[in-house]
Amino acid sequence: MLLIRFLREEKVVFAIRRYVAASIGEFYTESPPFDLEGAYADSMSTTPLIFILSPGADPTDYLLQLAASKGKEGSGLRIISLGQGQGPIAEKALEMAQKTGDWVCLQNCHLAVSWLSKLELTVERMQNDPDTVHADFRIWLTSMPSEKFPVPVLQNGIKVTNEPPRGLRANLTRTFNDISPEEYESSTKPDVYKKMIFATAFFNALILERRKFGAVGWNIPYDWMNSDLKAAMTQVKMYVEEQASIPWETLNVSVSDITYGGRVTDAWDKRSISSILRKYFCPKLMKEDFYFTEDQVYYAPEQGSIQVSYILPAEMLTCSVYHKLIYLLFLLLFLLFFLIGIIYSLSYNLHWTTHHENFRS
Repeated sequence: MLLIRFLREEKVVFAIRRYVAASIGEFYTESPPFDLEGAYADSMSTTPLIFILSPGADPTDYLLQLAASKGKEGSGLRIISLGQGQGPIAEKALEMAQKTGDWVCLQNCHLAVSWLSKLELTVERMQNDPDTVHADFRIWLTSMPSEKFPVPVLQNGIKVTNEPPRGLRANLTRTFNDISPEEYESSTKPDVYKKMIFATAFFNALILERRKFGAVGWNIPYDWMNSDLKAAMTQVKMYVEEQASIPWETLNVSVSDITYGGRVTDAWDKRSISSILRKYFCPKLMKEDFYFTEDQVYYAPEQGSIQVSYILPAEMLTCSVYHKLIYLLFLLLFLLFFLIGIIYSLSYNLHWTTHHENFRS
């Protein structure tokens, strides 16, 4: 670790994660799955549920799925994006939902700082008089970290965050965990659809991982969201189902230049994201011997039900054997340099002492 920090300081975080994985297991290096159901089960009608937003993570889809499972889809869930003039609308929605037992989601609370004091009074009023609040009522809040957010609301609420996964494997795992078996098997062309879905997920994971490397990855860091991936998958399914043959050029332009490229502002980044997708959205994808990387670690799934085990079967072996050898090599090199430094220091001191004695004599 010391040698890595001395030679490549930007690699220290990756080295620490690999060291932890090799020492106590991969489990301690991956973020736990997003459990919105558990947060809802721990809440009450007077307890606000607070999403702490982070770049690249969007909880809206998870909230909509939970609302559908609890019978709150449609008019049962009111989503309001706070901003100029939205405060009175949010107050009326909260007042009505407390009586009917509906849900209210107030998005981007950090953008309505002047109205947050009224939100604090509303939450305090609910907790002081819980009998006036319907048992099925829930208030959901989303906000970036902000010093202006009311402290009492934070203290009395349930905080939930959904950090974007770190690493290709973790990103692919989350993507396929979010896909239901029914959705995965819904295509009339399963072979083509499953390969295209995996290529889309791999492309999404790759462009997110490139952000780690600063200007080497992207000239400007872009906050792609999970909604971009959902939109790309919807487009892929539409073209697979409706077209006799896959329109590769149309899909490349639609996904890289519009769905994801709509957030890209730098000209060179636009060329990069288009070039990356064209490596995967091509006729070679349909071949059995197609690999997404030169080391042949990542490949499209075979026929069968949705599984996550095939995503990276060789990486754990790589981390546990290959990288241990690298760590050992680094350690030996460090010890070698350390010994050379000690020998040089001793020889220099001996030479200086001898020279000093000769000078005195």
